Amino acid sequence: MGKTVIIVDDSKLSRMHVRAMVLRNKPDWTVVEAANGDELFRTLESTPVDIAIIDYNMPGDNGVETAAKLRSSRPGVHIAVITANAQDAVVAGIRAVGAAFMPKPLEEEQMVRFLGSAMLPPRRPPQAGATQE
Repeated sequence: MGKTVIIVDDSKLSRMHVRAMVLRNKPDWTVVEAANGDELFRTLESTPVDIAIIDYNMPGDNGVETAAKLRSSRPGVHIAVITANAQDAVVAGIRAVGAAFMPKPLEEEQMVRFLGSAMLPPRRPPQAGATQE
């Protein structure tokens, strides 16, 4: 069964690159695009999505803020945040909202793994006060 992916990035060129990567690996899936978080939520009013691939650096809310709002409103959506900024605090913020971190430049293998994970139950943010073993 095909899924619907939304790519959220203020760069049209980046959206085109990610779109091509998704469709090379999942040609029967639908891909829609948004230039920022506000456009993402406007799109969601008429188009249900299964997967969101969100750039970190955008005008307005950054990728983590956008992912957190999306997780809150649509907990079943699989989310990845893509960024060249691999600082510990950024990666921790991405994981804290239950999103996957995908470093730029994106590699096809990373995309394949992430798209494959869409068949698994959605990621959940860690519970406050939970201990790691």
